[in-house]
Amino acid sequence: MQELLSGSQMKAVDRYNIETLGIPSLVLMERAALAVAREAEKLSKPEDRVLFVCGMGNNGADGLAAARMLVLHGRKAEVLLVGDPARATEEHTVQRRILEKLDIPVNTMDSFPEYSIESPYGLVVDAIFGIGLSRPLAGEAEKAVSLVNRAASGGSRVLAVDIPSGISASNGQVLGIAVKADVTVTFGYEKVGMVLYPGTSYAGRRIVADIGFAPIPHMEPLARTFFPGEKGRLPRRPADGNKGTFGRVFLAAGSAGMSGAACLSAKSAYRSGAGLVEVYTVEENRPIVQTLVPEAVVTVYTPAVENGSEQEKYEGLLKRAAVLVAGPGLSTEPYAGKLLAGLLQEAKKREIPCVLDADALNLLSGNRELFRYLHKNTVVTPHMGEMARLTGKTVAELKEDPIKAAADFHRETGAVCVLKDARTVVASEKGIYINCTGNDGMATGGSGDVLSGILGGLLAGLSAEERQNGAVADLAELGVYLHGLAGDKAAERYGRRSMTAADLAASVSEVLLAWE
Repeated sequence: MQELLSGSQMKAVDRYNIETLGIPSLVLMERAALAVAREAEKLSKPEDRVLFVCGMGNNGADGLAAARMLVLHGRKAEVLLVGDPARATEEHTVQRRILEKLDIPVNTMDSFPEYSIESPYGLVVDAIFGIGLSRPLAGEAEKAVSLVNRAASGGSRVLAVDIPSGISASNGQVLGIAVKADVTVTFGYEKVGMVLYPGTSYAGRRIVADIGFAPIPHMEPLARTFFPGEKGRLPRRPADGNKGTFGRVFLAAGSAGMSGAACLSAKSAYRSGAGLVEVYTVEENRPIVQTLVPEAVVTVYTPAVENGSEQEKYEGLLKRAAVLVAGPGLSTEPYAGKLLAGLLQEAKKREIPCVLDADALNLLSGNRELFRYLHKNTVVTPHMGEMARLTGKTVAELKEDPIKAAADFHRETGAVCVLKDARTVVASEKGIYINCTGNDGMATGGSGDVLSGILGGLLAGLSAEERQNGAVADLAELGVYLHGLAGDKAAERYGRRSMTAADLAASVSEVLLAWE
């Protein structure tokens, strides 16, 4: 797992290394600048002119030092300073004096004509603001960011130092205006704001440079994610196991005209390791499910007689279930609400994990009484629209800080919250996980049904002891990661524009094969 820090956490790491451990600030700065200079050389040609746009803080000082290193390597570099020189940091002053002694050109915004940015700079380096920015850009800083982006429109490549100026390091929001970089070199740890949207789209290709930071003992990162290419740790699968060992998924899904959701979820549960899947659906769906998922057991009910008063019926239905998955295509009719209430009550009594998706979430938002059945082994998987209905917030409010939205829901209900978006956030007792796999081709009908099936299949094989020790939260993170990787595999094969949820479900086995 890779740790992701907020801006304030990264500042604390910086202070700890300088003030507590005694590592000189200029030593860390030289290492950071070297990493930037090396990448600048890769992004530019020997004959290119390179412009370093530097603020007055230590981010700008990093840029000044990198400019010097580039010149000493025989490249053509010049500097544009942004901000009040009277507010320059001590390190910034040191680095600028070195540049002056080396006769490296240094301009200020008031002496730098706007038309100069139209000159053919092969590369522009953004070192205006670092991770501490928390207010919208204005004045000279806003103008400088506009100049950098104008250069990019004219063909210059853009390299950001630590984080693109104008992006919040803690939530990825654009603070008025932001630099659109091709590459960002960040130091020590990746920042949350470079992973979440929209920040990640401004950061471009992200490079984490090791400059010698020692971690703060016992500091919990704001979030975690899997390293690129990391293999997930799957539940153990004993060689002498049987259907019962690997668990029975009870899938309450599908309504009239919505059989596809049940089929996709059932297939995905099998693909991710379930021993048996029982689909509980309306009579109309029996022949379709039996045809498309012949491995599944199909149990049917008639909505007209689903009155929710026969709790003994739910005891029988869940008697052998290892996990309950409810919601894909279930409908939000009154009968579905009664069915869900009965199943959730029995699942909580039996202490089996639950995965609630789609219509189960819509039924929850319409009946707050159902929240009492949520617990730490319940996984809810809302997309932004469903989360808005569950919380009463707008989608725009949720997107401003998805980490807080997911964490608040987890704290209030105890459930593992999988808040689905371009960057899915998982909040649980284990903390915050941000998923970085997947692509826009997954924005198609049925993708969420595949995820619910994957989660059900992974959770089905857990023992009671594993459930008590937090394995449900671990597997929720793993399931989201697997779902995204399957989406990436499907995109490679069919293209993001053409892939379907069925392609996604079929790709699950390809990812798992590589993990065996």
